[in-house]
Amino acid sequence: MSKNKLTSPGVLLILATACAGGIFLLDQFILEPHIASQESSALSQKAGRTEQAAREAMAGQQLALRQACLAWAQSLRLRQLIDRGTSNDAFSQFAAGTFRDSIVHLAWLSDRNGKTLCSWPGETQDAFTGGLGRLDPPDKLEDHGLLRIGNKVAIVAKHPVGGSPDCAAYLWLGRYIDSTVLHSIGLAVGGKVVLVPAGELPEGMSRGLANSQALWSANESTVAVGWRLQEITGKRFGYFRADVPVTQIRNQAGGARRTTLIILALSVGLCVLVIVGTHILIAGPVIRLLKRIQRLDTGGKVDELTRNLHGEPLVLARRLESAFEQLASLSRTEQLTGMANRRHFENVLDAFYHQARRYNRPLSLIMLDIDFFKAVNDAGGHQAGDELLKQVANAIERVCRKADLPARLGGDEFAILLPETPATNAGEMAERIRSEVAKLTVPIKDTEAKVSISAGIADLNSGEIDSPDAMMSLADKALYTAKQLGRDRAFQAHDLYPASGMQGKPSVQMDVLRKKVMGLDSQFKEVFVQGLEEIMEILAHRDPHMAAHAQKVRHYATLIAHEMGLPDRVIRRLRIAAMLHDIGMLAMPDSVLLWEGSLGEEQLKCVRGHPLLSVRIMESMEFLEQEIPTVRYHHERFDGKGYPEGIAGPAIPLTARILSVADAFDAMTSPRAFRDAKTVEETLAELRKQTASQFDPAVVDAMMAVAKQLGDKVLYAPSHENASEQAAPAQEQHEVTAPEKA
Repeated sequence: MSKNKLTSPGVLLILATACAGGIFLLDQFILEPHIASQESSALSQKAGRTEQAAREAMAGQQLALRQACLAWAQSLRLRQLIDRGTSNDAFSQFAAGTFRDSIVHLAWLSDRNGKTLCSWPGETQDAFTGGLGRLDPPDKLEDHGLLRIGNKVAIVAKHPVGGSPDCAAYLWLGRYIDSTVLHSIGLAVGGKVVLVPAGELPEGMSRGLANSQALWSANESTVAVGWRLQEITGKRFGYFRADVPVTQIRNQAGGARRTTLIILALSVGLCVLVIVGTHILIAGPVIRLLKRIQRLDTGGKVDELTRNLHGEPLVLARRLESAFEQLASLSRTEQLTGMANRRHFENVLDAFYHQARRYNRPLSLIMLDIDFFKAVNDAGGHQAGDELLKQVANAIERVCRKADLPARLGGDEFAILLPETPATNAGEMAERIRSEVAKLTVPIKDTEAKVSISAGIADLNSGEIDSPDAMMSLADKALYTAKQLGRDRAFQAHDLYPASGMQGKPSVQMDVLRKKVMGLDSQFKEVFVQGLEEIMEILAHRDPHMAAHAQKVRHYATLIAHEMGLPDRVIRRLRIAAMLHDIGMLAMPDSVLLWEGSLGEEQLKCVRGHPLLSVRIMESMEFLEQEIPTVRYHHERFDGKGYPEGIAGPAIPLTARILSVADAFDAMTSPRAFRDAKTVEETLAELRKQTASQFDPAVVDAMMAVAKQLGDKVLYAPSHENASEQAAPAQEQHEVTAPEKA
């Protein structure tokens, strides 16, 4: 009786059933619990990052209030007010004129025992007498924190009037946690933030992080993160709650599970195919091997024994790897031209945009499209259009550098991302591409038509850019303008908004958007200028010789910028940067700032850190974003031996190079405790000597031209400036810019 034989289909069925069961068990008992654990860990990390970001945002709000409290507590006006005898009406009049239209919502004075002496505004009096008639002694409380006032919660800061802990009174400033503050915190955490001033945490929120106040709960799309609040007096009350999206975490967890299952299924299927294929084909290789052995007797080659016997698994693996590589390449590239596609380009732009914003590095974007491309398609057909797209793509790639990312966005529209490139250099590249494309021709029927392109260029300083999409939109507007001007040209986004006095002003809607994004409304400017006036007053008490330094540097920088023909908007930014370039010197101790002699190594190291201190102060003021690079790099040298980063040549922003020369000119023409002032001629000689090593030759030439036109009148005089521009921080280090001490 014959035995039953297991056929190849039977083997395949058994293996498939066993593998399917194994995958199911693996998913239920290992994969699903592991993915759930990873998802829970990711949600916990999200909760922790949310709380940390919210606390950092709140710390920024508290820092601004502390700085205002410090400045006004040391002001002469407040001390005189207290010396004359404090009354609620006098203090309210002082506070209303000082803090109205600012971030300060309320202010009060207390004695050393914490008793409230007077307060502003008047409608908060009931809250003060009812709940804040007396606090703990101020010297036992933190200098900033949260405080319940009536049925509201405020960020408060205190400082002894006059700056001495033995003072008779303390100044308290407060800012209510309103929708503006909650919105800024929400932007920091990436979600909606609400304040619950009283009551316990709601049910359903469980402790999410060990040894932390963060409590969180999650649903399918959001995670609610809460943390308890504590008053400056130590009492706990209420909590902050932030609802942040976690859809990405959910999708990643689900995607990871699906991907793993797919890979397992593919791997098992491949193994089954190999086993079954080996079972089916085992007879054929054996027969071929036997025939080759028989041919050895007739002079056959020995090396033919291994042919087609051991290479199949390796070939299959290589083909699979090649297929995966091709799939990955197809997901990033556009099929017709081989360039990056729109999705990949936007992902890279997003990464480079945020990196450039964070480290204040240049970044440019060029948008291109082919002029009259539709006419080429209509006349020559899609085949001619496709050929033209390939030729233009090749021309773009020939001009681009390895670090650049060219891409085809769709149709006849191309884009180029240029890291570490300002708009001027991007414009030069656009012109080279335009020249290269102009050499091309496209055959249409019996003629060959010339090809041209139009380009729009934008960088981070072009208009009000707050996102990668805004940057692309601005470059697209510049491209549209280039087409309106007659095509076959490149247009800078800088020129979309002409200077004052020319026709073609920005729309009212764009002006409103600019003010909203950059925070440059007139009321905020007024408060900012008042703050600078107070800084001037404080600095004048510390070092009278340096009190006018910022105004003089601003004066010289303005003259140089006008001589170089810079646009008005750049000059305005340069003037503000000149006012703030040494604001970090406020943090210098008197032992360094007022030292009468050569500075030691440790003192020099301390002084050289003031540009970064200035930037740290300015970073909290959103509307100064475009002035920060000028302040950060104004002590860099043209030969790369400066500080803080040691960059050289054109890598230093032009405004920083101008500020460096203006700073040096004032440092040398002003008397100091350790030397006399130089004459204009001596100073110009020193500048000329340091040209191309410390200073930009073009900027020095502009300073020479200004001095030649004005003579000794070039030296700063207060009457040369508008009265409204006299308020500026006035600090100067001993070692800056003068060539003999730089």
